[in-house]
Amino acid sequence: MATAPQIQVKPGKLFIGGKWVEAASGKTFPTTNPATGETLTVLAEGDERDVAAAVEVARRAFESGPWPEMSASDRGKLLWKIGDLIDKYNEELGTLETLDNGKPIFESRQVDMPMVAEVFRYYAGWATKIHGETVPVRGPFLNYTLREPLGVVAAIVPWNFPLLLASWKVAPALAAGNTVVLKPAPWTSLTALRLAELCQEVGLPDGVLNVVTGSTRDLGRALVRHPGVDKVAFTGSTQTGQEIARASADTLKHVTLELGGKSPNIVFADADLDAAVRGATIGIFYGKGEVCAAGSRLFVEKKIHDDFLQKLVDRTKKMQPGDPLDPKTRFGALVSEQQMQKVLGYIKKGSAEGAKLVAGGARSLPPSGRATSPRRTAWPRNFRRGRCGSTPITISTRPLRSAAIK
Repeated sequence: MATAPQIQVKPGKLFIGGKWVEAASGKTFPTTNPATGETLTVLAEGDERDVAAAVEVARRAFESGPWPEMSASDRGKLLWKIGDLIDKYNEELGTLETLDNGKPIFESRQVDMPMVAEVFRYYAGWATKIHGETVPVRGPFLNYTLREPLGVVAAIVPWNFPLLLASWKVAPALAAGNTVVLKPAPWTSLTALRLAELCQEVGLPDGVLNVVTGSTRDLGRALVRHPGVDKVAFTGSTQTGQEIARASADTLKHVTLELGGKSPNIVFADADLDAAVRGATIGIFYGKGEVCAAGSRLFVEKKIHDDFLQKLVDRTKKMQPGDPLDPKTRFGALVSEQQMQKVLGYIKKGSAEGAKLVAGGARSLPPSGRATSPRRTAWPRNFRRGRCGSTPITISTRPLRSAAIK
């Protein structure tokens, strides 16, 4: 294993009302390095009592104190400063993300963290661009609209792009003048906690951003169902999104859902095959395949199938999982044992249903690590259904201009 830069991975507490506090239960849970299986640190095991405390201080910060009195311009300046600190601590944040998630350090430092900084800068500009409008009406009246912040936003983010997806929710919410309770995924909470420290450093008022961690679904459910939350922003599975939509209906919350799916690529005989193979490879193996838009299905016109498949297999076999902390690695470790077993289960299921495994398909790191070889399966049947959230890709031939497109 490459040597990690010297960063301090501290035991994680909850960040509520500008203070670092233990969970009400006093319990903790471990977060581990997916590449080694080693425990990085322990995090506070929040529950509904901690959610209630976080929502209460977020509501108070929204309704009184410096935040509601702050001008839009000053809000924008704070967001810009957060972006600057993301750049300043790029190496540390990228290392934390890789240690916690298993993605290659190349992606964490050179892709994810620069994008996080740009997200905060982008929404810094929007803070002063949220306008109402005047409406011409009959008579001596002034009729106008005014856009106002909603209140307390619950931001629930997944484990595949932990800080980037947090920024997509936190930055616009703050730009509009809301307050936030952020719940990161239990496997990947470290950068969310570090973000809270950076927000303190730039002078974000207490209670405007709060971070609660926990290892069970009950924490998210408590946040969604809390009557003091005005909006839920969620990225994750379709099943969980449906549950959130149902639970939010009881209190008429605003809801934004970014949910997963299966993402096919279709290759016709007149395509540039080399370019299509490159695109298919990047589409499925970037981010270890743990991407909601990963190209996990390939429909290839029959007359080019064999040539395309061979090119794909040759390119895939050159990709080998490596140490995520090595700058040369392009395929890291799957985020958890649970996720790895899910991937291996899909491969086994596909083979049982008639798919032919043509590359990879086995655990490739020592038993303590969680990487699997990049893999391709050909001629699957029902294996196409469902969302895996990782790296298998299936290849089919069909009458492409009709059934596959439909």
